Amino acid sequence: MKTFIPALMFALFSAAGSLAQTNSDTGSQPIGSNQSSEGEIIVEGEVPVSPTERRIQLRKMVTDLITKPRDGRTVATYFEAICPQVVGLPEAETRVIEERISENAEALGANRRNPTKNCKPNLTVIFVPPSAGPPDTWLTDDNDMLRHLLSFQRQDVLSEADPVRTWTINEVRNVDGAPLQSNAGRMTFDIKDVDDPTNVNNPVRLASRLRSNSTSEITGSVVLFELTAAAGKTLTQLADYASMRTFGNSRGLAADANPAADTILTLFRDDDPPMALTTFDRALISKLYDTSRNSLARRYYSNIAGRAFEMEQAEKEQTP
Repeated sequence: MKTFIPALMFALFSAAGSLAQTNSDTGSQPIGSNQSSEGEIIVEGEVPVSPTERRIQLRKMVTDLITKPRDGRTVATYFEAICPQVVGLPEAETRVIEERISENAEALGANRRNPTKNCKPNLTVIFVPPSAGPPDTWLTDDNDMLRHLLSFQRQDVLSEADPVRTWTINEVRNVDGAPLQSNAGRMTFDIKDVDDPTNVNNPVRLASRLRSNSTSEITGSVVLFELTAAAGKTLTQLADYASMRTFGNSRGLAADANPAADTILTLFRDDDPPMALTTFDRALISKLYDTSRNSLARRYYSNIAGRAFEMEQAEKEQTP
């Protein structure tokens, strides 16, 4: 059982003082210890977390972070190769961040297709200068750039606790990943077309509680960094944060969040944040793209939590 040294010393000194005095106040006891009438001290240690409890903790964290899809829909991911573009930094720094994001996508399996040499940017990272004002003035609820988002998704963007604003552009596609078309042959993104059995262009091929008749594809994403807040962060940290928020499809941490595992998403709130994507982050992105695109959200959550647990345990076994 692990002993907390500061709590133990405090308990010992408190016990010695109370034993030296008569009529001591037995109701005043140090936190983390229990004291009997005979002066016996019982030091409480950390209670081990069972594998089942740990999986539950990780799944809760995944659920909190993954951008929530509509009920019965799939989690949005990239299908085309990820092609980053950085704006607002000198060329040398720009190239480092772009290359790091591309390396993350390749290493973690987020590129379902091979990127071309002159690919069209579909992930844009912008460093906003101080002259633009604070982050809460960059966007408003009626901003055209957020028009494609649902109301609760817009609020997620506008209420960011970090000096960052991030969103994705998603398209709903059929079970095969092809763009939806109406009966008249026109391209449409009306979600009703997906589940309409009379629509011959989008036939229902799946009847399952685990899979959907549609898929959600990220066709573009934007990350706005407050330039002054980025000062002092490494280029790797900024690139990894952008990776997690975009093709990792994650929201920012809530102001009062206490994450169950280390994550690069604490970059702007911790004094000593991770230097790169963490074990949890790598598990989330890799399993996000290793899960069937037709799976419902709950399957994604469980699969990612399972991989995070496995990677966490493997890391502990390797630690001397």
